[in-house]
Amino acid sequence: MLKLFFSFSGRLNRARFWLVILFWLALRIGIPYLFYFYHAYPGQSLDINDVTVSPYLYETGEVFMVMTVISWISTVSASVRRLHDFGSSGWWVLLLLVPGIEFIFTLIIGLIGSQRGTNEYGVNPLGENNFYIPGANEEMRVKELKDLAALYEKGLLSAEEYQTAKNQILKG
Repeated sequence: MLKLFFSFSGRLNRARFWLVILFWLALRIGIPYLFYFYHAYPGQSLDINDVTVSPYLYETGEVFMVMTVISWISTVSASVRRLHDFGSSGWWVLLLLVPGIEFIFTLIIGLIGSQRGTNEYGVNPLGENNFYIPGANEEMRVKELKDLAALYEKGLLSAEEYQTAKNQILKG
């Protein structure tokens, strides 16, 4: 569960991205209403001058501030992994700091589909095209050949092992 909300590595599909966003939205809207509903606020007016009258208002503000920081970190991590899902750099998440653009940015990254197969950030979280099917997924075949060549160049495979594995991939 912590990986879903606070990890910055890997990929995140659209459904889980919206789950994180809607969870924090519901919590940040729901908590103040719960405080109000269960009479954490006294019966007096909630005018700005009355804030010093009730310690409950101060405590509610502290809880809300901590929750806001936690939700912002979680939203940033989900946005970074969502950007990774369609092959973009996580640095685009800095657009969340631009007032007025953060809402549009969240909508855009929440609507763009996942990149099929694996990319530099990991395998597709939906499992689509993460395995090699002969003739159906040429990008996986090329990736496997590149990975195999890298292992051979590092000396981790013998020439015979390299040739056998290469023939298996190419035979497909």
